[in-house]
Amino acid sequence: EQALRTNYVKNRIDHSVDNGKCRMCGEKGETVWHIVSECSKLAQREYKIRHDNVARMIHWELCGKYGLDRPKTWYEKTPEGVIENERCKILWDVMIQCDHEVLHRKPDIVVIEKNDRKCWIIDIACPGDSRIAEKEEEKQENYDNLKWELYRLWELKRVEVVPIIVGSLGSISTELPKWLKKLEIDV
Repeated sequence: EQALRTNYVKNRIDHSVDNGKCRMCGEKGETVWHIVSECSKLAQREYKIRHDNVARMIHWELCGKYGLDRPKTWYEKTPEGVIENERCKILWDVMIQCDHEVLHRKPDIVVIEKNDRKCWIIDIACPGDSRIAEKEEEKQENYDNLKWELYRLWELKRVEVVPIIVGSLGSISTELPKWLKKLEIDV
């Protein structure tokens, strides 16, 4: 219900503090929304941890799907930059070398199925819950150029961008089940 006694509430409602700004960054009003998804100081560590946990779980599921070594639980997994077997190659947070200038070329996960010549560019985001649809569209647009570059460079039959968007308070995109089905993982 966002009824926490933040500085913003104390300033605007209680009138018990003179400044309603965030205690961490001092830039914006200290609202619940600001704390869970907008504070520049928290973004450097806390939001990154949330993002990386979602990415690690997806990576762990993909390792299971393709028969790659993985620990018993996803939270024990510290992904390596590149892992592969005869079926696939999975890249974790790797900058993709391109012939042309491509602005966004470091997705969270890239999966290449060797036999079928298919590729998935997977990028994760954990924005504020009201920005889920916007962030999903942004990820699709950001990686469109990389998609075509990989298609051409690696001589693939199919390349698809898969945005995995989970809101900061746990909401998910209406498209998330579709993306997970395309990846053939069960989360």
